Order: sequence, then structure tokens, then C-alpha cells
Amino acid sequence: MRIRKILNVLLILVNVFMITGFVLALVYATEYFKSIFWISIPLFMAIIALDINEWSKIGLDIDKEKSRVIKRSFDDSTALLLVFYVLLFLIICFFQQLDKRVFQHNYVIIGFFIMTIVFELFMYLSLHNAKRDTAKLLEEQH
Repeated sequence: MRIRKILNVLLILVNVFMITGFVLALVYATEYFKSIFWISIPLFMAIIALDINEWSKIGLDIDKEKSRVIKRSFDDSTALLLVFYVLLFLIICFFQQLDKRVFQHNYVIIGFFIMTIVFELFMYLSLHNAKRDTAKLLEEQH
């Protein structure tokens, strides 16, 4: 349980760091502030992957049959979301290698920030659905 609290604090700090980098990159439009935003992205990916892993370890196991389906659904949806999000970042990195100014474009920064928000919303929606299904399963057993 202690690692969950640490990951929550780290996730909040990285989100604040990322939002600050995003705002400063758009307001001041310097290479330094845009780099702050892009540095926060791999940190965010690492912490969100650890958070997902921790939720998968904790699990939502109550019943061997039905809980397994809920857990498998949670694991599959979060893995798929994380793969697509990281793949999007890697595609942007690939284009950065071809044209050294890709990370500096405001439209790329805004678009990736929007995709980050969508990714986080779907991630926590998946977690919420798994918790809700587990709560329903608990009510059915009692």
C-alpha cells in the first residue's frame, strides 16, 4: 500500500511538471521550456506504467472465475492504451530524427498534450470500471 501512495505522489508531481512545461512552452515558446515538456513525457510514461503494474499486482481478485475476467479485461485495456500512447511518442521521436524541429512545433506539443489527457482519462476510466465490476461482484456474493 505504501508504494501506491508513493506512485500517486509521483504521478501528481509529474503531471504538474508536464502541465507547467506545456504552459511555459506555449507562453514563452523557447527551446528550453519546450524541452521541459518533452522531458516530462518519458517520466510520465514510466510512472504510469509502474502504477498500472502495481494495480495489476494488487488485483481486484474476489472470485476465481469472475474476478479473472475483470482482471484480464483491465490488464488488456490498460496494456493496449499504454502501447498506443508509447507508439505515438515513438512516432514523434522518429520524425524528430528526420527533422530536428518536430519537438519545437506548437501543434505537435498541443496535439500530444491532448493525447496525453485522453490517455489518462481512458486509463482511469478502465480502472474505475474494474473497481465498479469488482464491487458488483462483492454485492452479489453477500
